[in-house]
Amino acid sequence: MEALQDGSAQCPCCDFYSLRERGGFEVCPVCYWEDDGQDLDRLDEVSGPNHITLRAARLNFERMGACDSAAVPLVATPEARDGLRREQRATYF
Repeated sequence: MEALQDGSAQCPCCDFYSLRERGGFEVCPVCYWEDDGQDLDRLDEVSGPNHITLRAARLNFERMGACDSAAVPLVATPEARDGLRREQRATYF
């Protein structure tokens, strides 16, 4: 897989800058979260398109590299995301 290019918006799940914009229902290639506009201020609210809370998805990303187990084979490899900008926010507990 080819390396990813930085996007202008940060994914609320994996914290990589992998999206073109926020809230546009774009699927993050790094963690497979569909960006419905939810962010850290609503961590425990179930996301409609993702069927999981953002808190659970963020924990899943830290544990398995995807927002949920079904997405593991669909996400970018660590090598593909090498060099992609990430500003990790501490909300994983």
